[in-house]
Amino acid sequence: MRHTITQRHCCDRFKIQIPYAGNTVTWQIIFDSMHPSDPPDFIFNDQDSGFMPNIEEIKSLVNWDAEDTSALSLVIRELLGAYKEHQRQLLGERLQFEHSSLLATGRFTDVEVYHSRKTARGPTTVNFLIRLPVDFSNIPEFLVKDNPGDDTAILLVSFQNQEATKVSPQLYLSPRVEHVLGGSASLRIPTFQNGNCLMDYVPNVCQLLENMVEQIVKGYQKRKEYLSAFLSHYGRAVLEYDAETFNKISLLLRNGDFYCILHIVIPTFFPRDQPLFELQSVYNVTTYGKLIAAVNKEYPYSPRWSGNEMADRARIFLEQWIPEFKRSSLSGSRMR
Repeated sequence: MRHTITQRHCCDRFKIQIPYAGNTVTWQIIFDSMHPSDPPDFIFNDQDSGFMPNIEEIKSLVNWDAEDTSALSLVIRELLGAYKEHQRQLLGERLQFEHSSLLATGRFTDVEVYHSRKTARGPTTVNFLIRLPVDFSNIPEFLVKDNPGDDTAILLVSFQNQEATKVSPQLYLSPRVEHVLGGSASLRIPTFQNGNCLMDYVPNVCQLLENMVEQIVKGYQKRKEYLSAFLSHYGRAVLEYDAETFNKISLLLRNGDFYCILHIVIPTFFPRDQPLFELQSVYNVTTYGKLIAAVNKEYPYSPRWSGNEMADRARIFLEQWIPEFKRSSLSGSRMR
């Protein structure tokens, strides 16, 4: 008898948690360990008490095949489809318009809707989770090779009521996309103004993201061109440079008998943003024992110049700046 009881309650029921529209949907799946060939039963959340799918429409459950290893996943997919439709039917007239007009664009078709309450009698929040169809395939491989997962951008728009008078949008990026764009703070999406509609707002956010990705891709090629120009101009003076991201290079420069190191840091959104020049003495230190250094971003620069012209202009500027740096570093410093 003890063996029978153990068998009846051994690995025949479990919970699954499904990320859905910015929330987590929890379902219980119950099998019968005494009749393993029977299809499973499902228990849905109390909050989803109105979700009563028509079993006859869940074909993979009606035609359950216990020998098929994908049988359960097929059932869950069909139930999710029914759940998605159930959530859509709960929408009021105003949000139903938002949903249908967004789908009518033909571009934003991956949309999840979820109704939630923090308390049993509290106001209902309606989440629209929209997957943005942004092409990340041109992002340089070095930026993504160490980050797992697919490249995705998801816009979560929360309506605090069915009348859409209070709306909170949030943009979520997969880890490597967020890293590429310089962190979540680098991309600020516009606020959802009163009177806005999703069919107008979502394309604007998508375009903003696409423009940033385009800048990243172009910036990578421009940084490569920029570093190549410095390698060509300075050759043996090169100490090191980043051959993957092309975002920094260090050169050993000389003015008479004075040596110094030039560090160039190239920003992500180059050439829109100007590189940073830092001169560092190789033997003069401050009273705190640190190498004397000076930073400059006021040198002649234009994002419209080619990499060669930028290197030429930098060389002319450095011929004037290094003697000034030499004088300032020798005065009030001590030798290493």
